[in-house]
Parts: sequence; C-alpha cells; structure tokens
Amino acid sequence: MERIADKCVVLLACLALVVLAGSVDAVRVVALLVALGASACFELARGRRPAVAEAVCCTACALAALVPGAWVALPLACYDLPRVRSRWALAVAPCCVAWAWAAGVPATTAAVLLALVACSMALSWRCGRAVGLERELHALQDDLQDKVIDLREKNRELEDARAYESHAAALAERTRIAREIHDSVGHQLTRLVLEVEALKVMHRDDPAAVEELGELSDGLGEALTSMRTSVHALEDSALDVGVELNRLAGQSGIAHVDVDCGLEGAPPAEVSRCLVAVTREALTNAARHAHAAHATVHVTGLPGIWQLRVENDGDVPADVTGLEGRGMGLRGMRERVEGLGGTLLVKSDGRRFSVFASIPRKGQA
Repeated sequence: MERIADKCVVLLACLALVVLAGSVDAVRVVALLVALGASACFELARGRRPAVAEAVCCTACALAALVPGAWVALPLACYDLPRVRSRWALAVAPCCVAWAWAAGVPATTAAVLLALVACSMALSWRCGRAVGLERELHALQDDLQDKVIDLREKNRELEDARAYESHAAALAERTRIAREIHDSVGHQLTRLVLEVEALKVMHRDDPAAVEELGELSDGLGEALTSMRTSVHALEDSALDVGVELNRLAGQSGIAHVDVDCGLEGAPPAEVSRCLVAVTREALTNAARHAHAAHATVHVTGLPGIWQLRVENDGDVPADVTGLEGRGMGLRGMRERVEGLGGTLLVKSDGRRFSVFASIPRKGQA
C-alpha cells in the first residue's frame, strides 16, 4: 500500500511535468501508460524472475529518455531502480536525464526533471527500508511467539513433572505409613494374641478366666485382621503402575529405559502388583544377565486385556528354550501372570529380548 501511495505521488509529479512542458499529446500519454505498465510488470516479476523485472525497468527508463517527448514519464519509470540488484542500475537515471537534456529539453526543465527523478528514487528507497523493517518486525514477532509457545510447553511439562513427583511422594509416604503400621502395630497385636493364648493355657483350670481371655483373644484377633485389611488397602491405594514403572526404570542399572504407560484407568491391585513384579524381574535380568544398554517398557490397557511388553538389547541367545530352568526368574513371572488367567511369552531374535504378558480383565475375558 505504501508503494501505491508513493507511485501516485510520482504520477502527479509526472503530470506536473506535462503541464510544465506546455502541451498534452499522445506521446506523453502513452509514455505515462507505458511507465505504469512497466511498474506493474516489475512488481509481478520481481519475486519470481528478478532478471526480467530489472530488464523491464531499465527498458522503460531507456524508452522514456530516447523517445522524443516521453521524458515526462522518467520519474515514474525510474521509481523502481533502487530495487534493482545490479549496482550499475542507479546510474541509469542520471544518464536518461542527461540524454533528455541533450535531446533538446531546456536546462531548467532538465534540472526539475533531475530533482523529480531523485525524489522518486528516494521515495522508493524509503519505502523499501520501511518494508524491510516491517518484515524484520514480523519475523521478530513470529520468533517471539514461537518462544512463548515453547515456554508454555516447557511450563506445562514442568507442571506435569511437579504433579508427578508430588503424586509419587504421596504414594511413597502411604507405603511407608502402611509398612510402619504393619511392623509396629501388627507385631504388637500379634504378641498380645500370643500372650493371651499363653494365659489361657496357664489358667485352663479357671473356666471364667479362660472365657474372659477367649473374648479378649477374639477381640485382638478381630483388631489384627482389621488392621491388616486397612494396611493392605492403604498399600493398594499407594500402588500406581506408572509411578512404579518409572521408579524401577531409574533403579534398574540400565543406561536408557523408556517407559510408556498408556493406562487410562488404574488396574486392580493384584494386576498392578503383577505388572510391576514382572517388569522388575525383566529389567533385573536385562541388567544382570544380558548387560543391556537400552530397554523399553510398554503397558497398554485394551478393552478386554492388559498388556505388558519389556524389551532390551542385551546379549541374549536367539534360542530361549530352557531359560526358565536357569534361575532367571522367568518361572516366577509365568506363575504370577498365569495365576491371574493370563499368558506370558518370551521371545528373542538374537538382537532384542522381549517379555510379553497379557492379563484378561475380569468379566471381560
């Protein structure tokens, strides 16, 4: 839009030259139209064919200087010269004015013509500078926007990481509390039950005392059972498959372990314990026996089953027959999975060793 405004100003200057020349003839009108057409062609060809655009601009300037009476279009024809890549193109304008003056244009008119051509080229340079600065500003804005988006993504990742760490810390605290209750209160209740049973034996000749001790023993047994139920419930609520798998990955001793836990909902406690136990044994084998450098853990919840796949790139023979009898924990993994109605597959192609467990959902198998 700025160039259109500048060209309108230059066109008015050309019309002023026509008035200064004292007459309006077909040559001058055609010259102005040719200059306008050449400027339009320059705009169209400059991006795709710059050489053609430069040739059109220089040809328009030459025609305005060489054709008698067409010199009134020189300011408009020379407007695009500062945008030509060739340095010698700037010398075209004074040469054209000098040729017009040599062809009979009065000296005063030639001076005005030179001034208008200079002003036209200055307007073109100023507009180009403004457009360049505007493009740089837009590029900076785009770059800033990209950085803002990246920062938002980083912030979201940090928030997720903080939430994950808080959740993991809460689960670890629940597990610690459950173990402390089991170790302290559970042991004390168990000791009291044994002491009451010993007192029942010592006072077996006193039926009333034995009856009262029996009631006390029953109460302690109920308290112990309730405590164990609460502890197991607390441990089950503290078991998060994703958290446990990432914890196992960090403690496995393998340099790179990628964990992909795609569970939308939490599996039952027994399934979660099985998945964690199988992953623990698989990663331990990969680090201890296969000396793996990279492992992947992938857990998926499908409509009818839960699936676990653990792979590593360690030194494992292509033939996996008989591995369960070599003390590598495969038998224990199979027993855990099959105890829940699932299947365990062990495969190796000589390059990657994989353990695949599939556990059906209860009521959906």
